[in-house]
Amino acid sequence: MKRAWPFFWRYLLVVAISCVLAFVISQNKAAAQAAAVVKAVDYSAAGPLPVKSVTQSWTDARRTRELPVRIYQPEPTASSAAGGDKDAAAARFPVILFSHGLGGNRDGGARWARHWASHGYVVVAIQHPGSDDSLWKGRAPGEVEQGLKRGMTLTNLGLRVGDVQFAIDEVVRRSAAGETEFVRADAKKIGMSGHSFGAQTTLSVAGQKAPTLGGQSGLDLRIVAAVAFSPNARNKNRLPHQFGDIRIPLMSITGTEDGSILGDGTRYQDRITPWEHMPAGGKYLLVFDAGDHMVFGGHELGSRRPETARDREIQADVNAATLAFWNATLKGDQAARKWLDSGGINVLLESRDRFAAK
Repeated sequence: MKRAWPFFWRYLLVVAISCVLAFVISQNKAAAQAAAVVKAVDYSAAGPLPVKSVTQSWTDARRTRELPVRIYQPEPTASSAAGGDKDAAAARFPVILFSHGLGGNRDGGARWARHWASHGYVVVAIQHPGSDDSLWKGRAPGEVEQGLKRGMTLTNLGLRVGDVQFAIDEVVRRSAAGETEFVRADAKKIGMSGHSFGAQTTLSVAGQKAPTLGGQSGLDLRIVAAVAFSPNARNKNRLPHQFGDIRIPLMSITGTEDGSILGDGTRYQDRITPWEHMPAGGKYLLVFDAGDHMVFGGHELGSRRPETARDREIQADVNAATLAFWNATLKGDQAARKWLDSGGINVLLESRDRFAAK
């Protein structure tokens, strides 16, 4: 009996080592498979579809309001259809609306819009009269800031919310009528996006409540998902009340230099606050190190400041993250959802960037 004990312990040691090796091998295999998936998908690359851009002006007769828009229309080609492109074969593209920031116009968000459209989305960039470039055009340099500040009002926010709701009405109507720009649009799958004041507009139609009111004046249930570039919690009262009813999937994007623009004391942390008080479920947060307010507008920086290598890195990562988000939420792409939920995007980010999901 005594002679059997050494053999027994040796047996247990062999079994234990075998289990450890099997575990390590399985983990390495899983990691390799995950890495292969990440490497196989490049969401930052331009899509296979040519993009046509047209401008129109839509008349809201009920509100006596003229709405300039720019439409980015993907155009399936014979080669893309022959290559088995699912979207080209189905010829139905989800629709994404984009709302510009204070002082902007329908050319805002062009960088994001062209990227999304090339991957099979119809994008409608809305221009909001009263909070657009009319605030500063033709003014003396010293009067520009005051002109912009006069446009940042609750009245204009209400008008913007009405613009979005009217634009959705038009998308539905024009799609049903078979108009050229919307003949392939899927008006049942609508995403909303916007930068700065456009992000405030986005949060409003996604379900944000006013701090002192019980109702939801702007919520539009036709919106399936949303992306907010440089959002803000301008009013710090009753934050759970304000943002607790934003239940659709939403991606919030900001940077560590995305602070005050018009001397209102905004810190970049204030742009994270809305996300922090939203309920869990399809909520994503991206904070880019050294990302400032301008880089998230999706327009050419032009005379505002020189474009940097860091800007281009951020822009590529924003293209990747937002496309994966739209694919997951508007197209039901499970691979894109897994890429987001498993943190696949971290492969692209710098060490000081932050990505979170809940």
